[in-house]
Amino acid sequence: MPDQEPQPRDAASELASFGEELRREREIRGISLKEISDATKISKRFLDALERNDHRTLPAPVFTRGFVREYARYVGLNAEEMVNRYNFAASNDDRIEKPPAVAKYAQAPPKDISPRPAPKRGIPPAITRIDRGVIYALLIAVALGGVVYWAVQYKRKERERAEAAEAIPVTTRAAAAPPAPVPAPKPDDSKLRMTVVATAPSWLEIEADGKTVYNETIQAGARQEFEAAEQFRFRKIGNAGGLTLTFNGTAVPTLGGDGDVVRNRIFDRAALAELRAGPQGAQ
Repeated sequence: MPDQEPQPRDAASELASFGEELRREREIRGISLKEISDATKISKRFLDALERNDHRTLPAPVFTRGFVREYARYVGLNAEEMVNRYNFAASNDDRIEKPPAVAKYAQAPPKDISPRPAPKRGIPPAITRIDRGVIYALLIAVALGGVVYWAVQYKRKERERAEAAEAIPVTTRAAAAPPAPVPAPKPDDSKLRMTVVATAPSWLEIEADGKTVYNETIQAGARQEFEAAEQFRFRKIGNAGGLTLTFNGTAVPTLGGDGDVVRNRIFDRAALAELRAGPQGAQ
């Protein structure tokens, strides 16, 4: 019976999810279609059709691939990866060429189903020649010896502990006083430290002392820590309600609600002093 070829994935459903993913990544970053159209000079009608998977409105695939590449670059996605995914998603379109990347997504290498020899079972011949009663007797003797050894060692340690306790002078035990409380260490503010924990996906663009240190989507459950000498600047937060911030050990009040876009929020030593002086900055 000839081997059956693996069935390709449903390209139509992949095409639908491709457009939805473009829209979702854009909305997370707080970017409008008009902003992309103005920057890339691509008609807003074509960008909208790309997100709605309306390929009757879109031009020939060779032009649509260029739209996908520019769209991905603007919102910060991997342009070539998104073009390859578009090629696979649109593989049912007779107008599009079939590059090698489509075959890579559509087929999987065959599995090795050749039979394997069954493992050998049974008792080795040398053991079968030994009397089972002798084996059982040896096992019981070893177990009893272990129990006796453990009991002797346990009694010896108990006796040593009792002798050590009797050797301690009574006056020393009576004079012992509880240790004095250790004062809490002062916070180290020689450097500014910002901890970001995501409770929901959010686009985050942050600078430390004027240098960009993070510019991408932070996923739910992720944690990022940054250091600066003088200042942090949150140039853009795509979903302010999805982030929890801690500034040099002090919790920062929520910067906004779910879906709110926050821009150019600065945290420096003056902001740290205000946080610690407020009701929520108490440590």
